[in-house]
Formats: sequence, structure tokens, C-alpha cells
Amino acid sequence: MNIIRTGSSRILGVALIITSAILLLVAFVTAFLPFEVASLLSFVLGIALLVVELEPRVRLTVSSEGMLGYLTALDSSLKALKATGKATYVPMGAEVKMVIPKEGEGSSLELPPVGLGLHNAMAKDLGEISQKGIGFFNNWIPRALVDILSVSDDVKVVAEGTNLKITMSRHFVRPLCINPYVNENVCCKMGCPLAGALAQSLAVTTGRDVYFENCTYDPQTQRAVTSLSLGKSE
Repeated sequence: MNIIRTGSSRILGVALIITSAILLLVAFVTAFLPFEVASLLSFVLGIALLVVELEPRVRLTVSSEGMLGYLTALDSSLKALKATGKATYVPMGAEVKMVIPKEGEGSSLELPPVGLGLHNAMAKDLGEISQKGIGFFNNWIPRALVDILSVSDDVKVVAEGTNLKITMSRHFVRPLCINPYVNENVCCKMGCPLAGALAQSLAVTTGRDVYFENCTYDPQTQRAVTSLSLGKSE
């Protein structure tokens, strides 16, 4: 099962299919029946592992693209309400509000965080995470995303003072990252549900305001970098 969960089933599946071809060639040369049987079993198992590897990724891709309509509607509503600027994730007791400034001095909109569902899924598995500190965020939030929820192949956090950069490899919302509309209107303003969940979790674990700075994606390496910064405490 660990082979399947880590994504290595694709490599093993290809290896088994290659082995199947070799065994088939040996069986043809030697006319030895066990080689034919072994070749057939190797081929079937290799195909099965490739399908197991592919099927969860297909579901995650559909799930991420299903968010497009929601994010488009949210962005349109924010524009209609004259919201400008970038989101701040503000802890308020046990909850976090996503605050976005709007036209008019001192005016802002308070909304549920865009990554609320994913944050709750992490918190459910990790237990109480409130006020655990930046060290807890750096160590356990990446583990939750990779090992528990399997929404990214790898997550790394680099903190420099109050600034954090979270790098994610082959995360499940990458179809959104290459969408021009999302890239222009969401990734630079409040973040997608994955980036928003990171900002919300950081606000909860530190008890401090979290400013969403930006999120970029490199299609060549399939890595996204979410930039956040810490503000005042609640």
C-alpha cells in the first residue's frame, strides 16, 4: 500500500510491463510455458498498478477544476462590491475571517476563508492546532497535506522573519494554476482553496494576522510557491 500511496506504483507498473515483454521473448525462444504464464501475470499486474496510480489523480483533477465556477463567482461578487487589494486572514477567537479592503477609507469586507473546508480537514486529523506556534505549522501542516490528505507530493516551508514561502509539488489544484483568469484574479488576491487553507492554518496556529502576498506556479517543475507574511496578534 505504501508503494501505491507514494505514487511509485507508476514506476513499478512500467517496470512490470517491461519485465513482461522480456519474459514473453524468453518464452518464445525457449517454448517454456511458465515463462508465458509469468509474462501474462507481470503484464496484468503492471496495468493494474498504472490504473491505481492514474485513477486518484483523475479524481483530484476533476475536483480542482470543479472549483473554477465557485472562484469565478466569488471574484465577480468582490468586484461588484468594489473590493480591492489583497486578503488578510484574521483570527477571531476560534474562527478566522478573510478580510479584503474595498473602496472607501477604512472600509473592508469580511468573508469566510476561501480554504475553510481544506483547513477543517487538516484540523480534524491533527487535533487542536490553535496557538500551537509557527514551529507546529512548519512541521505538521506539510505532513497533513502530504501524508494524511495526499493533496500534494511534497510541501516545504521556508521562514525568514515574518515572511513565509510554502513550496508545493504536484498539488491537486494545479489545473487552476494554469488558468489565465484564476492566475490573474485569484492567485494574486486571496489565493485558491489550497493557498487559502495554508493562510488560515497559519493564522490559527500563530494567533496572528496573515497577509496573503502572492502565489506563483511553474508548469515546468509543477511547483507552486505561496508567499505569506505575519502581522499583529489577535
